[in-house]
Amino acid sequence: MTNDEAGLSLTYNGECYNYLELRRELGEPAGGWRSRTDTEVVLRAYERWGVASFGKLRGMFALALWDARRRSLILARDPFGIKPLYYYRTDKLFVFASELRALLAGGLVPHRLSGAGLVSYLRAGAVASPETILEGVRSLPPGHFMMVEPRADGTLATEEIAYAEDLFSGVGAPKLANRTEAVELLRTTLEESVRLHMASDVPLGLFLSGGIDSSALVALMSRVTRERPKTFSVVFAEKKFTEAAHAGVVAEKFKTEHHEILLSGRRLLELLPGAIGAADQPTMDGVNTYVVSKAVKDAGITVALSGLGGDELFAGYPTFRRALRLRQVARVPRPLRRGVAAVGGAFFNHSVQRKKFWRLLASDADAAATYAISRELFPEPASLLSGGEGFTSVKSGTACDPKLPLPAQDPINAVSVYELRGYMANTLLRDTDCMSMAHSLEVRVPFVDVEIVRFVLGLPGAWKLNGGRSKPLLQDALGDLLPSGVAHRPKMGFTLPFEDWMQSRLRDGIETTFADESQFESIGLRPEAVRDVWRRFLHAPQRVGWSRPWALYVLGRWCAQHRVTL
Repeated sequence: MTNDEAGLSLTYNGECYNYLELRRELGEPAGGWRSRTDTEVVLRAYERWGVASFGKLRGMFALALWDARRRSLILARDPFGIKPLYYYRTDKLFVFASELRALLAGGLVPHRLSGAGLVSYLRAGAVASPETILEGVRSLPPGHFMMVEPRADGTLATEEIAYAEDLFSGVGAPKLANRTEAVELLRTTLEESVRLHMASDVPLGLFLSGGIDSSALVALMSRVTRERPKTFSVVFAEKKFTEAAHAGVVAEKFKTEHHEILLSGRRLLELLPGAIGAADQPTMDGVNTYVVSKAVKDAGITVALSGLGGDELFAGYPTFRRALRLRQVARVPRPLRRGVAAVGGAFFNHSVQRKKFWRLLASDADAAATYAISRELFPEPASLLSGGEGFTSVKSGTACDPKLPLPAQDPINAVSVYELRGYMANTLLRDTDCMSMAHSLEVRVPFVDVEIVRFVLGLPGAWKLNGGRSKPLLQDALGDLLPSGVAHRPKMGFTLPFEDWMQSRLRDGIETTFADESQFESIGLRPEAVRDVWRRFLHAPQRVGWSRPWALYVLGRWCAQHRVTL
């Protein structure tokens, strides 16, 4: 969209949920409004407020503005990274897109693997922004804008600037007298977010797992609309993995039009090439989103809500309780803890979880260490690397960015920030976007909202984790709306039965991939080390975990499919 009078052109991917409010604040422009779209509001907001406008947008977006008067290109991304934005630059070339595959298809970006991106992937099962899996391609970090301007000598000057840091430090959150007041206000704030996220010209669907997050969204939807929503659940024949019964109870209570998507190992095998092809970067996650997104779109739905973000905000992951326990352990002098960990690690170190336990014991025992070690896939990526060209300058790094602003030494809120800006941004949101958009389905995430995040991060962490209940703050705010069996059940976690399927239906395909030595050599991995991970998984799957061989398998397949080599 262009505004010729102001010399502005905008390309925009996303949704601004408060655009009507901003439109009123902007008033009637000269010549009047030309449309009823949020895109025009974004364009005119920049015309009025410049880069300060990005902090006023409540929604998900990646955008680029060409300011002809200043001869500047301005890129911006929403505070959480819901929408992706990648770029590649040389001295005299700047290319950007919403997908790595678009950059590759343009012919201007080499199909070359990034050594730093590979190490990042091995460490956490997803490449941490701003790195990507491609050499020379970077991801604009969430909550940043970027200025690109030509110099007099024909080269390009670029600068990245953060605009949303205060959001993660609790600045601007309401000051509340007690937890009861917080519970009441949380319910109102969540309801408003759901109402805004439901603004659509087409029928909406919802991903319903049967857990409290997605169930809460169904309950809130029933309060803001009279429409009968369509809900979708992935179910399995393997009973220990399926939440079908709980999802069914919620669907029955709120009279949704409910759809169950039965996924088997055979069906996954059929869908796998499409899912890996749709992944914008290799990921150990995301296949489940591809499956449910396909079913939702096949049912005629083009916009769906997801409960993503609830675990990060309301302390739903084991990392939160682990951080509190480690805080107690930190009272023991670190040399003593290291000594105990060394002895324990020498004799009781037969599983991935036990190895992580000893490393946590010997660590700084703070929120950063808790998050980094808990989320690690391969703690020593070098053991898998060939050590050849491309890795000599790669540092091992950690899963945490030390520059992140943390809320006042509160361990629960600190872990929330790491989860929001780490695992959620680099894995969950990225996978959700590419896997859903592969089916032209737009997924909206009401929990991942600036007002929700600011409010919840401004509350004491102790209010979010007390007793043995799962996500007690959310339970207390919305539990009376839900069936008691759903509101108060322990967190189950949505995962596919990979451990079983990789030993049966998927086994032949994985072994064929691991047998191709040249494929792994071309991306800097030692084939014998890769095969050893697979062999150890087959021998003791619970000790090794399915995610490690699966991540290597997906990496090999993705690089081969996209012709990416080191």
